[in-house]
Amino acid sequence: MLYVLLLLLFYVTVTYFEVPRMLKNGMRRELYAFIIISLLGFILAVGQIFHWPLPNVTKGIEALVRPVSEAVEGWLLPPELRG
Repeated sequence: MLYVLLLLLFYVTVTYFEVPRMLKNGMRRELYAFIIISLLGFILAVGQIFHWPLPNVTKGIEALVRPVSEAVEGWLLPPELRG
């Protein structure tokens, strides 16, 4: 439980310094992205602390990037080198 409180303190401290600056500079989209990414990071970190069965983020990224990678390889490689 101590680790969760320390983690929460860290996120509150970062938010305390970042959010007013974003509001002052009119950075609304960046603020929304910051909130979403921070919440996801917090949830994943708490899940790591409590050993929850979390999805593998790397596999999700690979599933998104693989079609693009294969398309680019198809455009760049000559036909005899395509796998």
